Amino acid sequence: MKVEPTEEKHLVRDINSRAVINTDRTAYSMYKAKREQDKQAKDLVQDVSNLKQDMHEIKQMLHSLIRGTNG
Repeated sequence: MKVEPTEEKHLVRDINSRAVINTDRTAYSMYKAKREQDKQAKDLVQDVSNLKQDMHEIKQMLHSLIRGTNG
C-alpha cells in the first residue's frame, strides 16, 4: 500500500483508493479501551436492570404466597 502525507500529521492518504488513514496508534488504542469500557458499563446497567426485574417478580410471588395462606 502506497500512501502520501496529508496536512494532518497523523493522517495519510492511500494512493490507490484515495482513503484517508489514521496512523495514530495511541489514539486508536485509547478508542478501543473506551469502547470496551462503554460495553462493560452497558452490560452492568443491563445486569442491574435484570436483577431489579427478578427482585420485583420474587416480591410479587411472596405477596401471592402470603395472601394465599392468610386468605
